[in-house]
Amino acid sequence: MNLTETSTNEYLSYEHPFNAGMLLVLGICCLGILLWTLYRERHVLGRTTTGLFSILRLGALTVAFWMLLAPTNVVEQSTTTRKAVVFVTDSSASMKTVDPPGLADDWRWSTSSSIDAPDNPDAVSLLLTDRSLAAIGVATQQLNSAVAALNQHGAETSVAEHLELADQAILRVRKHLEHLQNSLSDSIDSDVDSSLRRLIPMIDSPEFDALSELTQMLQRGRTPNQAGWRESLPDLIDRLATARRVFRELASHFEQGIANQPQNAASPATRFTDQTRGDRVAKFLSGLEQSKLDAISEVADVRWISFDDAAKAMADVADTNKLLRSLADQETAAKTTDVGSALQYIDQLRRDQPVAAAFVLSDVAHNHAHEREPNEVAAQLDSTPVYVVPIGNDSRLRDIDLISVSAPAVAMRNDDVVIEAHLGIYQCKGERCTVQLLQSGEVVDFRNVLIDSDAETRSVQFQQRVSEIGSATFQIAIQPLDGEMTTENNFDEIEINVTRSDIKVLLADEMPRWEYRYLAQLFRRDPKIELDELLFRPRLIATGHRQEAGGFPVTVEEWNRYDVVILGDLPIEHLPVASQTSLLQYMRTRGGTVITIAGDHAMPQAYIDHPLEEAIPVRPTDEPADANQQYSFQVTEQGRSHAALMIAETELATNNAWSFVNQFSPLHSVSKWRVPVPTAQSLIAVVPRGETLSADDPALTQSSFLCWQPVGRGRIIYLSGPDTYRLRFLRGDTLHYRFWGQLMRWAIASDLSSGNQSVRIRTAKTLYETDQSVDVDVELLDADGQAVIRDIVDAETLSVRLSVGEDVRTVPLIVDEERPGHYRADVRDLEPGVYQAKPEGSLIDELVAMSADANDSITEEVITTFTVQADLPTELVDTRSNLALADQISTLTGGQVLPPTAVEEVLELTDLQPVVTHSIQRQPLWQRWRYLWLVLGCLQVEWIIRKSRGLS
Repeated sequence: MNLTETSTNEYLSYEHPFNAGMLLVLGICCLGILLWTLYRERHVLGRTTTGLFSILRLGALTVAFWMLLAPTNVVEQSTTTRKAVVFVTDSSASMKTVDPPGLADDWRWSTSSSIDAPDNPDAVSLLLTDRSLAAIGVATQQLNSAVAALNQHGAETSVAEHLELADQAILRVRKHLEHLQNSLSDSIDSDVDSSLRRLIPMIDSPEFDALSELTQMLQRGRTPNQAGWRESLPDLIDRLATARRVFRELASHFEQGIANQPQNAASPATRFTDQTRGDRVAKFLSGLEQSKLDAISEVADVRWISFDDAAKAMADVADTNKLLRSLADQETAAKTTDVGSALQYIDQLRRDQPVAAAFVLSDVAHNHAHEREPNEVAAQLDSTPVYVVPIGNDSRLRDIDLISVSAPAVAMRNDDVVIEAHLGIYQCKGERCTVQLLQSGEVVDFRNVLIDSDAETRSVQFQQRVSEIGSATFQIAIQPLDGEMTTENNFDEIEINVTRSDIKVLLADEMPRWEYRYLAQLFRRDPKIELDELLFRPRLIATGHRQEAGGFPVTVEEWNRYDVVILGDLPIEHLPVASQTSLLQYMRTRGGTVITIAGDHAMPQAYIDHPLEEAIPVRPTDEPADANQQYSFQVTEQGRSHAALMIAETELATNNAWSFVNQFSPLHSVSKWRVPVPTAQSLIAVVPRGETLSADDPALTQSSFLCWQPVGRGRIIYLSGPDTYRLRFLRGDTLHYRFWGQLMRWAIASDLSSGNQSVRIRTAKTLYETDQSVDVDVELLDADGQAVIRDIVDAETLSVRLSVGEDVRTVPLIVDEERPGHYRADVRDLEPGVYQAKPEGSLIDELVAMSADANDSITEEVITTFTVQADLPTELVDTRSNLALADQISTLTGGQVLPPTAVEEVLELTDLQPVVTHSIQRQPLWQRWRYLWLVLGCLQVEWIIRKSRGLS
């Protein structure tokens, strides 16, 4: 049958306001008068003229009476459109999951097709209870719709339609309740008997009888004689809500009874043992087709949709079942579930054909980064009820998931670092698991974890000394337990950048501010730091290499004695131009780090129009100064995971420590120079005391306490106030020591690049996740050690060659505007694997040739390696059924969350009759001018003849 059928009926209708007798009398009278007047003049007119006048008058009278009858051409058109019932099945990788027996409603799936099939009384009772709950849900939805129509002053015909469906649903609840009572009459539990005693008077009540009478009167078009019938509808909704709670108590009782029964080979639930979710759905759909869908297809269209990370139409139930049963053998099933795409497909379908109901059979585990969330799409389907049939248990299967591993990104040689593993443990209560720490494949430490519950998260810490400079890589491995859902999430790797064990620091200031004093004391007692001090007032104090010079270095070689240079509020005369120029060169070419601490008098405002200005990473704010305003620290989004701010042993403890600082340690004043330049990165922001801004608030980027920017190979760090010593006021020296310790470690972090004196290549990390971009940096120097600068490069001039196995990919490099001689690439969408990165191009060949001409032998191949880890998809790790999302979707669309046993019930209560629309077009025929002209013409002809003959 076609989707839409149209029938047309065309006929002539007389729409005059008179009855037939009156018209007949009027016609006879008019005809008699006309003939009588002609009869009187017959001797004067003659026989011929009399006959002509009779014809003219008779014609005019006939046309006048035709117009008086108001003839109308009527065209009636009737359009019949079939409704559709849509079945949407999940075909993502999670449907390959085999749920443990008893955790996925085995009995419901096995007894969903027939009420007479199971011989288990509890199973029959559970099926009847489920169907009663579904019918109550339909009745409640229809009553709510009727109340909404009344509140919006809708037509009574619409109210009557909703009340009729509600009445049908309540009648089916009564039928199921009677059947349930009869099936339990022989042996009945006291709790069940109590629930039935409450339900029977609640459903077989005069209020619902009155609803039936009300529905019949509205269908007849009569005004109900019940006073206050509109106000009674909300009371019926409350009564149904109470009945639903009692039915749910009954369902829980029957579920418990089934769970306590011994399972055997003859049990219907054993048909689903060791079967995937896809197989369960396929069996259910096959049974549903035989019992119900064949009859439905005579009235409405049954449409099939399958979805994983996208939705697609299926031909029929056989095509759908074939796909579901083949999931277990597919190795490339979609690793994401996009429930939103399925709902969007339904939305598109209903624009072409009315959808009576949509049934979504899925675990509802939406994990796709869709442009629209399922809730947003479902809100548009308020006229199309979506019934979600969830499959799978709503708790995690047996598994130990290594959620994450945290450790300091930077450490000094011989530091004792803390490596923390975060575990998610499910369905392993009372067992013990072993967590191992490995390095280079060898176990260096382990922990035995006793599991206390079926769902818990645990943290396991290892303390390990790093003794070699460079990249230290550790692995965390969990020994698998028997029956784990997957062991692919039992392993992770972490990398620590180990620097050398000594740091040479120059600390300089104009006066001994509190910041200077505490830093001097901190560095003096740290055996890993070699400190030179330079203080100008109240008297000159210089130690170490600065004692003889009595001032700042003036050459790059002198500055290069230090790993870190800390500059306080120094006036311009104490840091002359020559020292500033060589300091900039020290950062650019030697990779030095400079830390500047703002002051009230000189730093940084005094260095405008001086060489150091180009390195300063901030500009002044336009906000007016307020001497009474206090400020607080707030770590920015960039700073949360930054190695320089790891002031505690783990990432979680670090976040808690900074929150503690932000709450209890106000800043009394900050420099107005605190707006970061575009090339700077702000790690700690300054906010007014008492305010907490969100991580994406623009205000955080406009007021910085700690920021930094690269300067050539080095970097400059800026503090907008001399107040880090206030960290000592909270927990003794712990936070202050850790902050400066991590800041210094990050400042001298080992250069992990590889190459030779002309070409060096590095990546920011050696270990990446699949969704992370790989940033590749290539540095080029000529034979004299000067940066090789090209304003524009192309793929032939300079590129990086990425290879993994036999796969090769070439990525062009672009100029790094902030670091002369550096060229970079941001590589995305790499497949998991161990990659080799090698720079190549005509510019590389040119540098090699220049080095050969200068008799420099370059034998080291310029290659670096990095690893892209395989990202274990959430689809295969977390296979829980998302009942919360299922409930939200069904509520927004006017549907329900259904067990498979209730699908047939909803189909019985769904109006599947085609949508019939009538249109009538009327075209009046008597209003046409030609009829009027015909009447006037006949009369005019008679008048002309009379005048031509001289007749009156």
